[in-house]
This record gives sequence, C-alpha cells and structure tokens, in this order.
Amino acid sequence: MNRNTTTRRHFLKLLSMSPLAVSLPFSFGCSTEQPQTPATVSLVKNSDDATAIARAIDLCGGLDFISPGDSVLLKIALNSPNPFPATTSPSLVTTLVALLKEQGAGTVYIGDKSPTWQDTMSCFEQTGLYQAAREAGAEVVLFEDQDMVAVQPAGALCWPGGFSVPHLFEEVDHIIALPTLRTHALADFTMGMKIFVGAIPQNERYAMHRSVWFHQAIAELILCSDKIRLSLLDGREGFNREGPDTGNLIQPGIIIAGHNIVAVDAVGLAVLKTTDTTTQLKQTDIWNHPAIKRGIEINSPGLCYESLTLVSEGVDDIEDIREKLS
Repeated sequence: MNRNTTTRRHFLKLLSMSPLAVSLPFSFGCSTEQPQTPATVSLVKNSDDATAIARAIDLCGGLDFISPGDSVLLKIALNSPNPFPATTSPSLVTTLVALLKEQGAGTVYIGDKSPTWQDTMSCFEQTGLYQAAREAGAEVVLFEDQDMVAVQPAGALCWPGGFSVPHLFEEVDHIIALPTLRTHALADFTMGMKIFVGAIPQNERYAMHRSVWFHQAIAELILCSDKIRLSLLDGREGFNREGPDTGNLIQPGIIIAGHNIVAVDAVGLAVLKTTDTTTQLKQTDIWNHPAIKRGIEINSPGLCYESLTLVSEGVDDIEDIREKLS
C-alpha cells in the first residue's frame, strides 16, 4: 500500500470527527428578478504557450487593475508533489510573473498550503514551482508559516463560525488564482473556487468535506477576500476523470481566463463536458451544479449563459463548448 492511499484513508476517517456535519437551518435560492451579471471569459489555443497566456489575459480585459508597485499573490494549486496538470504549471508562473512585472507590479508572492499528509515546501520543489518562482523574481510563501486571521463573511452561510485565511490575504493588493482543469473524486471538479481550500487550516478542511453543504461551502471560500481579480485556468492539459492528484489525462490545449472566477469555472466545466468525462458531470447542467449555483448567488447574481461573453482564439471546438453552456 502506498503512502498516498494510507493518508487519504486516514483523511476520510478523520472527516467523521468534523463539527460541520449536520444540515444547516436555511435553504439556498436567488431571485429571478435580479439583473444579469455580465462576464467575459477568454479561451485561447496557441502552439506557443507564452503567447496563449498573454492573449487570454488581454482578451478577457487585461491586467489594468495593477498600478505601479502593487503587490500580487498568485494562489497556486499545490495539493501534491505531482507535476502539472495535478498542480499549477511552472511555465505558467514564469510567464505570468513576467507579465505582472511588465505591468509595473511590485512584490509578487506565490503561495499555498498542501494537505497535512504532504510537505508544502517539498511539493514546491518537486513540481519545479519553487525554482520557477525564484527565477522569476517572486517570493514563495508557505501558508502554514503565515499568521492566520479569522474571517466571517456575511454570505458564508455554510460557515456559521467563519473560517481562517493567511494574513497575507489582507496585506496584498491583488490575488490571482491559478487553477488547472481537473475533475475531483469528491467535489466533481476542482478549479478556481476550490483552489482556495488551500488557504484554510486542515481542521477547517475536514469540516468542509464532512458538511452536507460540501459543494456550497467550497464556493463560499471565494468570499475570503474582495481582492480576487483574475482566474487563469490552465487547460492545456487536465484530468477528465478521477482526480485531483492523478486522473485520465486530456490535452485540450486551452488557456481560459476571466475576472469573474465563477464564470471561468463554468467555462472550464463546459470544456470538460466536451470530453469523455465523468457520468456525474455529463448529466449535470453547468448552471445548476451546486458549487456554480452558490458561487453565482454570492458573487455574481444573475450570471448565466445570456450574460456570458466568450472570446475565443484558435479554439476549434468553441461551438461545442458554447452548446454545453447554453
């Protein structure tokens, strides 16, 4: 039996100790009278990866939110020491840091906390992310070494006691999410919203996984900060079954970007649905997936297919992706 199998079984056993294991006394819903929230998501496929990344950012609205000297936190996906697409790609980090510096950004931080059964620094090093960050001139941050602050966002109804995030979230000017395109054995998928699980302490992760509102609790983590400016979803490769650390490898070759993190996740799901993905995702309407639906309620009331603008470049199956969203 390998170490990952052992620790994951231990993890599932610990979930039974979670305090967030009962139904909460409310129901979710949104008003049909709410105005639609517009969002633009770009999809770019190019044989040159750096060009694809830069074009995707430009087409969704660019980096104009950055003023000279602003600090930026890149929230990476670092759940294991496994290489991309299980974790954020070092080449994406290298390209993005250079673009941020060109825009005038000051300090760029790259951070995450791997699960307790992994060593975060070891994951950084084994994936090549540590070397990429340092060579790009960014600062590596291990969230377990950070001071944590308690937050209790008004809309986080699945977190009646609130949750905790690194104090760095309050200190930086901007946060950018760098998820990859993956299915998830428990959560159905893991992209921009779920990437913020890596910001909370392990005991709170246990509570979230045990909650009957598991998917909605994931979505509510994006309320951790009002500084989340961009989600850059790396769909050059991905997993369309199993996940998050290993899975069936696919190669869509697409970079997906947008300033609305929920909209980017919805488009990522559409890309997965164009592949031979899980039966669960095939049968799920994107806008009614509990995580997407809750993300819309708390972050983008009225977001829907009609209010979503897709801008594509070099993506041959864009009409199939649109169809999955409609």
